[in-house]
Amino acid sequence: MKISGFTFIRNGILMGYPFKESIMSALPLVDEFIVVVCESADQTKDELEKLRDLNPKIKLIESDWKITKKSGSILSEKTNLAIKNITGDYGLYVQCDEGIHEKDYEKITRILEENINNKEIKGFVFDYIHFFGGYFSYAKKSERKFFYDKEVRIIRNDGTVFSWGDAMGFKNANGVKINIENKNALPLNTTMFHYGMAKNPADMYKKNKEMEKIYNFQIVNRLKNWVSNYNPRIDKYIYSDFKWLERIDRKNLDFHPASFRGLASAQDWEADDFKTFMEEKKGASQFFKMLIYRLVKDSIYETSNAYKKIKAFMKNTQQK
Repeated sequence: MKISGFTFIRNGILMGYPFKESIMSALPLVDEFIVVVCESADQTKDELEKLRDLNPKIKLIESDWKITKKSGSILSEKTNLAIKNITGDYGLYVQCDEGIHEKDYEKITRILEENINNKEIKGFVFDYIHFFGGYFSYAKKSERKFFYDKEVRIIRNDGTVFSWGDAMGFKNANGVKINIENKNALPLNTTMFHYGMAKNPADMYKKNKEMEKIYNFQIVNRLKNWVSNYNPRIDKYIYSDFKWLERIDRKNLDFHPASFRGLASAQDWEADDFKTFMEEKKGASQFFKMLIYRLVKDSIYETSNAYKKIKAFMKNTQQK
């Protein structure tokens, strides 16, 4: 059995992505790691070349960054370019703000070996931890309306699986999503650590403004800003409530994948240091904002699932 890692990166240093730590967290699991290096305005390529020189498994592929559609599709385009260059039986996709804990290596390998001939299974699903405001606070599972809790991050490399949309998931050649519900993916019952929002306020704001350029003029992006706690008029990222965060003891560095412990130990701020100046958003007004957002989001991406998701959202809200 051969496993290939793959990802893409652009402006990793400017955006504060822990891309080197992400790659290193996956490297022991794979026989090769393909990185599509998109044209950047920083030293991302130089840093990756240094990392490659120390780790022969890493292979770099240079690419441009020409956005022809304001829908986020360039993210899946670059992901699919990486997929075209992997040679393993499986492809392990690790976005450049994600990490895998070494305690899960053996379990992941065992499940992949057990299913090597199960051709109906096209993907394998990780559970997610989303860090927010730093390395020692993350979103509770109850926050699923804002944070995805499961995603396919390992695919069968048989030429029938493709990244789509904003590169969060995968579909087969017939356009069917790869997921547990469609019975073409299996759970790994292991965790992917997502560090995209483990930032201080200035870096968080910078990242969000850069991502807006990819989705600019999309109504779904405007609605995201409408219902979230991000205020584009003020030069900072804001928080209205911290009750939805789980906290980790700062001494518990082993909670993180080994390659991320240096970043965690260097954190010199607290989540509670973020200035709060907005009241918690709730009530009928916020409910209908979220309802409209989900309806429009699904009408753009998955119209067929809109009714089901809105019904589930309303049911969860009523139970609370």
